[in-house]
Amino acid sequence: MKKISVSTSIFLSAFFAIFLSVTVFAASQPLLSITGAVKQPLNLTVEDINSFQSIRVQLNDVTKDGVFKGVFYCQGVPLKTLLEFSSIDKGKTDFSKSVDLAILIRNSEGRQVVLSWGEVFYRNPGEIVLATSAYPIMPHKDCSACHSADVYEPWLGQLKRSVGVPRLVMAGDIYAERSIEEVTGIEVVDLKPKITGNKSHKLFSSGFAVTGAVEKPLIIKNISGYPQKEIHVKVIGEGKGYHGTKRFKGTPLLRLFEEAKIDADLNTAFLVSAPDGYRSLLSYGELLFSPAGERIIVADSVDGQPIKKGGIFCLILPDDLMADRWIKAVNKIEIISFKK
Repeated sequence: MKKISVSTSIFLSAFFAIFLSVTVFAASQPLLSITGAVKQPLNLTVEDINSFQSIRVQLNDVTKDGVFKGVFYCQGVPLKTLLEFSSIDKGKTDFSKSVDLAILIRNSEGRQVVLSWGEVFYRNPGEIVLATSAYPIMPHKDCSACHSADVYEPWLGQLKRSVGVPRLVMAGDIYAERSIEEVTGIEVVDLKPKITGNKSHKLFSSGFAVTGAVEKPLIIKNISGYPQKEIHVKVIGEGKGYHGTKRFKGTPLLRLFEEAKIDADLNTAFLVSAPDGYRSLLSYGELLFSPAGERIIVADSVDGQPIKKGGIFCLILPDDLMADRWIKAVNKIEIISFKK
């Protein structure tokens, strides 16, 4: 066996010491920042994220245009957990509730997705996860009996690809457009709009305007000519708790936007407000990609009767776990673009 000289041994020891220190240092570099309207801004490594209690969700990575990019088990931390750790801080504002906040998710490729505070905090935590690892779910059987090799081999190839982490996993979405890879930044945005509140004893609005990033601004005073949907809901609020069940009837919010010809994408959000200044934010993604999107309605009747108290129109989000994003006496819907 060839002997290694003392000088060579010292050199190799120094080399491996430097190599290991550089590797450890590189691995510990922050990959993700949480900034904006938070008390505790964070710079997190994968190791930091993994220190939180993690969960496993399945992502069927198929986009709306039919592009298949694999089926994976994704292990990670609910986005809600990380934001609770940072703690929301709106500062001085005329509206202290968090329901009008936007959450901007950015990745290393410059892509950006806008989420609403409500879809993160009023849904079960497992629906929106920041994953730090992903493992392919391999099929148990051969596909050759139903598809030719030129069809199924590219599908199998997607299961072997490397998934960029941290990855935003929108487990409740129908399609995977919002599940972006290599997330680098999360920013909580308080729009602080200058909405003049009218604290009258009787909350009422005879109609509402659709404004902002639209081709055709609208003033709507009657929704009977739009497609109708009836929703049976449980009324549960953070403040007063359970208040029974009700049947609301109205028009899906998306159908109203079709007439306004909104210029919307995943950087778009909708700020819905009432005359007293109460407001809540929805993301375009939760309307377009979540199964609950078509159930979000502007209602003009409840239990078979026109809405009079807090009327004429109410925004109803039946699949929120709490009703605090609901708006009585809707008088304005503003389309907001967060495009860079």
